[in-house]
Amino acid sequence: MGTGYPVYKEVHLGQQVFLVLWDDDTGRAGVATADVVQYASDWSKVRVKVVEAPQLGVIGRTTWVLPDRLDDDAASARRNYHRRARQEMRRDLAEARRQAAGGAEADGEGGPLEQSERSPEPSGQAGRGEAAQSLWRSVVEGWADVDLLVDSMDFESGWPENQARLAKFATVAILGLEPKLRSLLDQLPPDEAVEAVRDGLEGGILGAVRPLCGEDPCALLVRWSEVPLAEVTAAADYVSGLRGALQSLAEVHGLTPNLGD
Repeated sequence: MGTGYPVYKEVHLGQQVFLVLWDDDTGRAGVATADVVQYASDWSKVRVKVVEAPQLGVIGRTTWVLPDRLDDDAASARRNYHRRARQEMRRDLAEARRQAAGGAEADGEGGPLEQSERSPEPSGQAGRGEAAQSLWRSVVEGWADVDLLVDSMDFESGWPENQARLAKFATVAILGLEPKLRSLLDQLPPDEAVEAVRDGLEGGILGAVRPLCGEDPCALLVRWSEVPLAEVTAAADYVSGLRGALQSLAEVHGLTPNLGD
């Protein structure tokens, strides 16, 4: 069911439908099969009875559901569940950005500092600082795709094959950013934050796939089955660790904007 589908989807009694149910006890989502047992006259809401679900405690229960939460097959139910989750996440991020922008405007009501009031950047580092900021902005822009893929892995909990596929694309995205990341590190004075990111680029899933793809990230798309399962399973944790190292790097060297902005 795509974005343009009407909310008031017509159904009929006894129709089998599929929906995703979240289990608070396990922290996982699962696709449930249900039968339509009642609906509003304008199909604005539908009552369904769960007949099959990974969460055994909900089988036999009935619940009212919005029609746009129902699908005709399990694959569509999973796909649309994640699409809605990503849309909600984007809305939340946009709202956070708006609030942050409002706060920045309030802080700046006194007007910008005159040039003479600003702390001058050391002349010998001006060019290097500018290049580092430019590279960092490119990294932040590219990392948005990585964040989305890793967040989607959480929504795919319970479907290891889907999580593995998302891990593959996240790894390819990071490999695509790696040249900029290494150029950025070369622009910064050596310290613990720089070395932490360098070490991060050498280990984890990146270290495991490097022999498979060399300098061509796309080569990984056809050789992903050769990646050790343990590294695939730990990919989300690895990416989160690398992200943390990058955040520390930005804080230490005054790089803006933040990851996620």
